[in-house]
Amino acid sequence: MSVFTVIFLGVCTITDLKKKQIWWPFAVLFMTAAMTVHFVRGEENLWIFPAGMVLGAFLCLVSWVTREAIGYGDGLTVAACGAALGIEKAFHLLILSLCFSAAWSAILLIFRKAKRKDCFPFVPFLLAAQLCILIF
Repeated sequence: MSVFTVIFLGVCTITDLKKKQIWWPFAVLFMTAAMTVHFVRGEENLWIFPAGMVLGAFLCLVSWVTREAIGYGDGLTVAACGAALGIEKAFHLLILSLCFSAAWSAILLIFRKAKRKDCFPFVPFLLAAQLCILIF
């Protein structure tokens, strides 16, 4: 499922960079397809995949609390990745992508290319993190 997750994140990255939004039906379709594949395969620990979706639900809650400082699409994308990868791998993906985005923010702030309140797409960092996880 990791390769399919890269493809999913690649498509989401393109829409996030161009339109600054995630096409939610695509994320829901990917989430449904991932859960179906796990169910058909007869995965032994099937519960870890819906549990992975909890990370995305938490991000959606954070989005609501912060009035979309983090977009709902980002939470939905993380939920879809959680459905495909399971909770442990999705957690690693989220932590690594947060580290990448924090480093990018620091670079932009140091070189005065962005201000503290500026925002940028998060899904490209999810894609970069998933590629790093696959490679290393």
